[in-house]
Amino acid sequence: MHTQATGSAEKRGWIPRDIGAGAFLLALAAVGYFGTQDLTASEGGGIGPGLMPRGVAMLIAIVGVVVVLTGIATRQDRVRFGSLRGPVFVLGSVVVFAATVRPLGLAIAGPIAVIIAALADPDSKPVEILVFAAVMTLFCVGLFKFVLRLPIPLAPVLIGY
Repeated sequence: MHTQATGSAEKRGWIPRDIGAGAFLLALAAVGYFGTQDLTASEGGGIGPGLMPRGVAMLIAIVGVVVVLTGIATRQDRVRFGSLRGPVFVLGSVVVFAATVRPLGLAIAGPIAVIIAALADPDSKPVEILVFAAVMTLFCVGLFKFVLRLPIPLAPVLIGY
């Protein structure tokens, strides 16, 4: 008699991949749409500041619905909890960057964000991460501060604004 000691990945998983991805897109669209409620879609017969973000949110919602329906119509592998490592660290790096760029500056917040995002891949090597963080930070400082002349602080704690 043949018994299967471990169930398939599909049975052990948490949620079907496409349904999870579609639900994420729908949640993202809802945040984008409702986050722009205080912006008008039209002003004086012209385009207002809320039109583009709401339009993009609606397009993301449409894609999310299509992805969910695809997930319902097809059998797929399920997303397991361990596979959430990537999204958690990548999204976490964005949150950390947003929270630290003003008080610490781009020269400090940039490498921190890259290092946190690199934790999404368990095979990352520390030396590669540090080199990549330094190169990306130099590129971003050059682009945003000097080429585009955006008012982003470099390192207020060390050198002022």
